[in-house]
Amino acid sequence: MIQNSQFTSTFLSLNHVAEACTGWHFLPGMLFNETQAWWKKGTRQTPHEGIDLLFLADRDGQRRELPEQGLIPPLWDGEVIAMFDDFLGSTVVVRHSVMDGQGWRLVSLYGHVHPLVECGAQISADEPLAAVATGKVRGSSAPPDHLHLSVGWLAPGWRATELEWPSLWRNPGIVLIDPLPWVQPKA
Repeated sequence: MIQNSQFTSTFLSLNHVAEACTGWHFLPGMLFNETQAWWKKGTRQTPHEGIDLLFLADRDGQRRELPEQGLIPPLWDGEVIAMFDDFLGSTVVVRHSVMDGQGWRLVSLYGHVHPLVECGAQISADEPLAAVATGKVRGSSAPPDHLHLSVGWLAPGWRATELEWPSLWRNPGIVLIDPLPWVQPKA
């Protein structure tokens, strides 16, 4: 069973916006498995592999942008098992202690970031893992300054270095799941 995550409260605290903000604000196309593109007219080539975090909801229900280079905690404690470049920055892959009974291991992927830890690091859910990448976009029309978050079950013996964004849905080594219940639990 996957335990609850303190991701949002830790994010708000690390970035000193806990007094002003209550959670996340999503546009159509930012959520898991959606095919609509939120940053342009049209659809995605494949369904969305996770969720995009670009906006916070303040206490008045208004939309606020993420703090520049916002600090990102992991969803749960774990070990950094891979890092690879993506079109906005880097992606950090964290392996968690949760297993599914068949040997598949829970992993979380944090895309478009500047890592603050090294591969192999043991990390705590209350410490920064990375910062939201800022700057120029390489080869994409997606806007910079947002966090892409994916969660999935990694197959036994499968190396996280075999994961990559363009083929994530077709990769037999991972089964993607919706991260929203751990990022924005229902009240």
